[in-house]
Amino acid sequence: DFAGGTAVHINAGAAGLALAIVLGKRIGWRKDPMRPHSLPLVMLGSGLLWFGWFGFNAGSSLGANGIAGLAFMNTQVATAGAVLGWLLVEKIRNGHATSLGAASGAVAGLVAITPACAFVAPWAAVVIGLISGILCSLAVGIKYKFGFDDSLDVVGVHGISGIIGMLGIGLLATATVNATGMEGLLISGSSELLTHQIIAIVAVAAFSFTATWIIATLIQRTIGFRS
Repeated sequence: DFAGGTAVHINAGAAGLALAIVLGKRIGWRKDPMRPHSLPLVMLGSGLLWFGWFGFNAGSSLGANGIAGLAFMNTQVATAGAVLGWLLVEKIRNGHATSLGAASGAVAGLVAITPACAFVAPWAAVVIGLISGILCSLAVGIKYKFGFDDSLDVVGVHGISGIIGMLGIGLLATATVNATGMEGLLISGSSELLTHQIIAIVAVAAFSFTATWIIATLIQRTIGFRS
C-alpha cells in the first residue's frame, strides 16, 4: 500500500458505513432530489483534487526519483481511465453522460490508484482505473438497496475503489517497474501477494467499522449527534 489505500480510503469507507447506520437517514432521503448545490464548484473541486493528488501519490516516494515519476504517470492515466469507465456506465444506463459522473469517476480513479501507483505498470493503472470507474458507478446504488444514507458516497467510491486498488496490487504488481516489491498473481502466477492484500483489506475494514460503530453508538446514546 504505497500511499494510503487502506489507512485512508478503506478505513474511510468502513467508518462511513458505520456512521451512516448509526446516524440514520436525512429527512427527505429518497424523496427529495438532494442534488449538488453547484456543479461548477463540483468540477472545480474535483480538478483541484486531481491536481493535488499528484503530490499525494508521487510525494509518497519521499524523493524526486523514478518511483515518483511512475506514481505521477499512473495517477494521471488511472484517473482518466476511471472517468471513462464511469461515463460509459452512465451512457449505457441513462442514455447520457454527466459532468457529475465525470467528477465522481475522477475521484474513484484517484482513490483506486493510490495504493498501487508505485507497483504497477501504466497499462495496469489504466485497467485499475477503468474497473474502478465502472464498479463504483454501479456501487453507488447499493445504498438505496440496503437503505443507508451515504450522502457523499464514501462507501461506494472511497471504500470500493480502495479495495479495487489493493486487489489490483495483488493481481498486477510487477518488479519490472519497482524491484523492491513483490509480483502479483497475473504477473508471476503466485497468490502470495494477493493473499496479503486480502488480509489487509479485511483487517482494516473490520477494525475501522467496529471501532467507529462502538464510538458512534456511545455518542448517540449519551449526548447524541443531532439536536
